[in-house]
Amino acid sequence: MEDSNSMLCVNRAFPQLARVVIVLLLAITANATSALSVLRAEETPRVPMQLIQLNQTPRKNPFFEGGQMVRPSPKEREAVYQMLALKPRPKALKDADMKFLHGLRDKASWFVLDQRMVHEIWAEVHGREWDDAH
Repeated sequence: MEDSNSMLCVNRAFPQLARVVIVLLLAITANATSALSVLRAEETPRVPMQLIQLNQTPRKNPFFEGGQMVRPSPKEREAVYQMLALKPRPKALKDADMKFLHGLRDKASWFVLDQRMVHEIWAEVHGREWDDAH
């Protein structure tokens, strides 16, 4: 009888002991992880922000290159309409290009980067470089 009572106590105490061990392991792991992150942060070189800002050359144009807006010329608009209407569609004119051209078709203004893309797509389709006088 005494053996069964002691086994019963051990069986009841084991889950509680296991929970305590798990909580301790989690606490130790969390503590070690935060200590490692502090060490790594201390290893990084410290450069004053003002020094970095002084070393950067000022930009002449606040917009990124190709980010300026332009009005497409009538020839560029016509080229977009023509490329969208091509039947059968040339292999050089991919689905992504068609989607891009559809997006530009009725826009009043384009980014310079969009304008360059239209010229590149036109050049791929027609086999020669874009010329504003074409």
